[in-house]
Amino acid sequence: MSQETPEFTLAETLGGKWRKLGPGVRAGTLLVEMGDAALVSLHISSQRLDIMLKDEQGVFQYAGDLTFEDLDTEGKLHLHSWAIEHIHMNNRHILIDNPHNDLTSLFVKISLAKRREAEQRFLRQDDE
Repeated sequence: MSQETPEFTLAETLGGKWRKLGPGVRAGTLLVEMGDAALVSLHISSQRLDIMLKDEQGVFQYAGDLTFEDLDTEGKLHLHSWAIEHIHMNNRHILIDNPHNDLTSLFVKISLAKRREAEQRFLRQDDE
C-alpha cells in the first residue's frame, strides 16, 4: 500500500515501517530497510534490486540498481548507478576513484566453480 503526494510517495517496508520515496521512485514487490539510511526494493518481474539512499529531508532517492543478467549462462551481476563515488577491492587501500562520474556500470561475473576453487585455496592455507 502506498500514498502519493507531489514531493514523495509513502510506502510500507517489509518490517512494517512507512518510508517516503522520492518522485519517480517506485517500491517493488518488497521494500526492505538496510539500516536507517538505505532501502532495497526488489522488482521480481525485471530481476532487479533498486538501491535507495535517504536524503537530507528524510526522503529515499534512487541511487542505483543491481540486475542479474544471464545468470543461467553468464552468471553476471550488473551494478548501475550515477552515484558511484569510488570502488574499493578487498580492502580500502585499493581504490578506484570516480571524480568525473564517468563510471556508471560495474559488471561482476560469478560462478560456483570459482567459489569452490577459492574455498579449496583458503582451506589449504589453513592446513599449513
